Amino acid sequence: MKKTRRTSRVGEMVRDALVEVFRHDLKTDLGFTSITEVEVSPDLHFAIVYISGLKEDETRVVVDRLRDLSGRVRKFLGQRIRLRYTPELDFRYDETTMRASRIEEILMQVAAKSAPASEESEEAEDDVTEE
Repeated sequence: MKKTRRTSRVGEMVRDALVEVFRHDLKTDLGFTSITEVEVSPDLHFAIVYISGLKEDETRVVVDRLRDLSGRVRKFLGQRIRLRYTPELDFRYDETTMRASRIEEILMQVAAKSAPASEESEEAEDDVTEE
């Protein structure tokens, strides 16, 4: 979706309102999840809500549960925000944190593999300088 200043502001407003809906209006347990971003369409009729959490499996279950409850969530959202049209909500799992942790894990593995090799080359340089 195209980002403009208007859609960014509305997305932040929707995100803040959804946080309040999750805290006060929904009676379901959402675990340790958070809303990372809300992308709103230019006509403000649709919104994609990205959800992330500590554990991937639990977060995916929460996203599925939120998809089932999207009508109720939209109703509560409409009571909390002042827009002409309350956007339809599409809940999605945000894979950004999982990708970042996977990249970090790969970099750590590369660093661990290159560390013994660099230690061996330093020892070889020390032997050459001693002779």
